[in-house]
Amino acid sequence: GGRRAVAMSGRAMGGEIGVALQIVRQHLGDHAVAICGYLVRRPRRTLKELQGDTDLPMGQLRNCLLVLVQHNLVTASIDQYSKGRECRYAFEVEEALLRLRYPKFCAHIHSLHGEDAEKIMQAILDSGRTTWAQIRSFCVDAGAHADDDTLLEIADRLVADKYVTRVIAGMEKTHVPEKRAAPQQKTTTGKRKAAGGDSREERAFKVRRTDVAGVADEEESLEESLKNEGSMWRVNPAAFMWDFRALAIQQLMTDRYGPSTASLMSLLLRTVRSKALLVNNVTSGNIPVASVEAMLREHKLSNEEEHVKRTWNETSEALIALCQDSFRVVAKMGSGADGTHFKPDIHLATQSIRQQIIEEVMEKKFLATGRRIFRLLLERKYLESKTVWDLSMVPKKDANDVLCKMLKTGYIRMQEVPRSADHNAQRTFFLWFVDMDQVCKLILDEMLRTIWVLLAKREDKKRACDDFIGVGGEVSDLTPSQLKQYQALEHTVERLTAAVLRLDETVMIMRDAESQQSMLDLRNRVD
Repeated sequence: GGRRAVAMSGRAMGGEIGVALQIVRQHLGDHAVAICGYLVRRPRRTLKELQGDTDLPMGQLRNCLLVLVQHNLVTASIDQYSKGRECRYAFEVEEALLRLRYPKFCAHIHSLHGEDAEKIMQAILDSGRTTWAQIRSFCVDAGAHADDDTLLEIADRLVADKYVTRVIAGMEKTHVPEKRAAPQQKTTTGKRKAAGGDSREERAFKVRRTDVAGVADEEESLEESLKNEGSMWRVNPAAFMWDFRALAIQQLMTDRYGPSTASLMSLLLRTVRSKALLVNNVTSGNIPVASVEAMLREHKLSNEEEHVKRTWNETSEALIALCQDSFRVVAKMGSGADGTHFKPDIHLATQSIRQQIIEEVMEKKFLATGRRIFRLLLERKYLESKTVWDLSMVPKKDANDVLCKMLKTGYIRMQEVPRSADHNAQRTFFLWFVDMDQVCKLILDEMLRTIWVLLAKREDKKRACDDFIGVGGEVSDLTPSQLKQYQALEHTVERLTAAVLRLDETVMIMRDAESQQSMLDLRNRVD
């Protein structure tokens, strides 16, 4: 009964919260998801308030919270403005959704650093937060081939590449009420300064020295090792997100320009990666710049392009050509002591990838005609029906059917522009347009709900597999007919898992584009 109630509550919440609760229940059980569910409905609860919500014994509630905090699913913050400085807890939806990508994280580390590095990553992911002694013990039990010194060297390499980061000791957050600043008055001088600073050419020369790839700063020069006594370590999702985004951008550049230009773009992204993953840059979304010299140094150190020979002139000319291209995915950001600086436009690239995904969804739902009309409305905006028929070269009846279906499902919208005060339909323009934010929201919500259904089906199939074996049973005890059914169920579980991973990868790209857009809007408001 409790499990059914939790499942129904997760479905009712829908979207990312429903998927997050489903993941927590499958990984940590019903008590854990009950606590997270109450934290979703009523965030920032104290221990005493949670006990009243869940009716769990205090000892059991404390243990559940410790496990959730250990796995980064719940964060604790001290309310400085409450009596007694109470500790309050909050559920981290993003961390729960991240658990779907753990197999992808391990496979990525295996492709870069080998099997022993994958075991180290598995040890960290399984524990949420862990020490070097626990990691070493896990790797020994898992049959790692390397000795302790080699394992430590591999682990430190993961730290240097920012796949693993140290957990800051003490409470993670201190809640401070948000202070609203008074609106700034815009004077004539301020407007003139703002107008003068908006041009891309002038901003190109305002590059901080610490934003240049290859120039070390205080944070980047600190060397950490997993052997540090008393330190706990966890996975750094930002590093994996950067790598997966870089792969998606490389594929985009391959489709648009070919493998040679895609390889150059990949080199530029690898060059700025270390700077981009600094805490301040991850938080603000700031992307560093790189010179040709820094790119050539990265090329010599990298093992990914051993067969490709790069010279300074060829690399510089190729980057300048990308800057002059209409796509503008690379920007020229002035010159420094080490030459001209170049900056990848991550926002533009992710928006292009997101648009490509959405167009593919439109094609699956409304065929090639629907994709053509959707892209036309996305580029032109506010078109009358007749203009849509003419520009899309689709017959009137077929175009109207597609437009009505897309309007009904919310993928396009209609704007009425009356020519008279009585809003007479015969004297009114009806203009079609696309609300991209609404479309992204609809597609993301549909994908997340599909993931929820797939996770529920996978759990049912896993339960059926367990029922075949029974408590304490073995697969070898099954009859030939039972074994055949058991293998069919296992195959179904594998197919459902693969479908969840593929769908989550698309969700990851869509959400990343949304995050890049939000950070760009924030920077524009600050500027």
